[in-house]
Amino acid sequence: MGTSKFNDLNNISFELAKNKIRTGDILFCSGNYLVSQLIRKLSGSLFSHVGLLVHWNEHILLVESVEDDGVRVVPLTHYLYNYENSNKKYQGNMYIARHEVIASPDFDKEKIKAMCERVIGLLNRNYDREEIGKIVARIGLGIGRHQADDEYMCSEFVDECFKELGIELSRDSKGFIFPEHIASDINIKALFEISP
Repeated sequence: MGTSKFNDLNNISFELAKNKIRTGDILFCSGNYLVSQLIRKLSGSLFSHVGLLVHWNEHILLVESVEDDGVRVVPLTHYLYNYENSNKKYQGNMYIARHEVIASPDFDKEKIKAMCERVIGLLNRNYDREEIGKIVARIGLGIGRHQADDEYMCSEFVDECFKELGIELSRDSKGFIFPEHIASDINIKALFEISP
């Protein structure tokens, strides 16, 4: 594993990125935190986290599933200037990507509305802590299989939202989906790296 399509991307400021980001774009994170490093090591990936971007008025919102909160909405600026209310930026790299179906000029905008309705319906769902143990068992011992439930890891959440568009994202043979599976999907196009 380990897609290379995010190598050598242009790094642009948030101010420039705001006008380029569309609802349905994907934020990939490569964190330097201990848990992030563990996720990257276990999955053989550059990425430790993934979330969905949504335009709302003049704001770019990130909808994500995180360990402490489950599915939540935060301004993207939260990652850039005040990550977890620390008055510091997210410690790691952040990349923006887009599924080619969303990039198509023929794409039905009503489907994005339906996806946003699904996003709202998933807000405050629990983070799938048990899934982490299953993934570790699968990677370390070669056992286990994914079973759908109403709790979501970050990549499961993004996958669930894209299903509303009729899009099946890549996953492994046992049904698990990591940020790397989404990043390496042939229909996902890396756009740029983003910084404050």
